[in-house]
Amino acid sequence: MYPYEKKYDHVVKIEKENQIATITFDSPENLNRLSEQVIDEFGAALDNAQWDHDIRAIILRGTGDISFGPGDIEIIKTKLAKNLALGREIMYEIANLIKKMYTISKPIIGLAEAGCLGGGCNLLLSSDIVIASEKAYFHELFVNYALTPDTGGLWALQRLVGPMKAKAITMCGEPVGAQLALEMGMVYKVVPADKAYEEAYALAKVITSKSPVGINHIKQISNRLHDYSMDTYFQVEGDYLTLGALSEDFKETNLAAMQKRAPQYKGY
Repeated sequence: MYPYEKKYDHVVKIEKENQIATITFDSPENLNRLSEQVIDEFGAALDNAQWDHDIRAIILRGTGDISFGPGDIEIIKTKLAKNLALGREIMYEIANLIKKMYTISKPIIGLAEAGCLGGGCNLLLSSDIVIASEKAYFHELFVNYALTPDTGGLWALQRLVGPMKAKAITMCGEPVGAQLALEMGMVYKVVPADKAYEEAYALAKVITSKSPVGINHIKQISNRLHDYSMDTYFQVEGDYLTLGALSEDFKETNLAAMQKRAPQYKGY
């Protein structure tokens, strides 16, 4: 990434336990805004989790009253509100970050424990599965500033709720509460606030008990489904199914069943 001024010692932290990496946006004093430092450190944390072969699932969360905040004011003033070239520069970095979330092999469980605003909301919705606390809300506030959604907003929303609801959410620019988000398909589950991380961790544990081969193949097919024709889909489905059947994990599944034990997956 291009040079930038770091304002904090860190804004993103990563912790690892039991094959699960928890990546936390940790600048509550700045509302966990999407700054250049956040973009840089979050990308590095994703790379860290991706290439750590002991990690099989990622939980994404944020500290404070705003779990995931809007774009940093400095980015807006010095890039987007300056000229098209500078705007494209920062949006290119953000786009690469979101594409990394969609394409890395490890599933990402996004955890909305509080407010999710603007670009931070859209980053969260780019997770593979989203769990929300009952206190969470989602605010596509862009239209209130004469802007269109950024950070992959419409891409994520239309896949989750469909074009009509996505347009209504973004054109109205009003907050969506956790329960309504659940009803519309924006989130997988709504849980009590004091149980939110526990619920995300329990889901991650279930996922890590499965073969990383199968989990990755499901993610890759699902996240590219909108690009496929029917013919392409069935070819991809057959190829991935065959690759799974050829894997050591598939052999281990059958061997473990014969030996009446839990399988010990290798991830290949």
